Amino acid sequence: MAERNMINLTITMTKEERKALKQIALNNDVTVSALIRLWLQEHKEDEMQDSGTKSPL
Repeated sequence: MAERNMINLTITMTKEERKALKQIALNNDVTVSALIRLWLQEHKEDEMQDSGTKSPL
């Protein structure tokens, strides 16, 4: 992974949501952080397609 300026992010969720998130990451053989980055990238691309421009990612 390229060197990035990383920050810590705190979110509030239930224990069940946390368990589900960790399980999804495990099932996809990625970390929770990587799973969230993938989700963000996909949604940014969808947003760019909806607006008719190309995603910068």
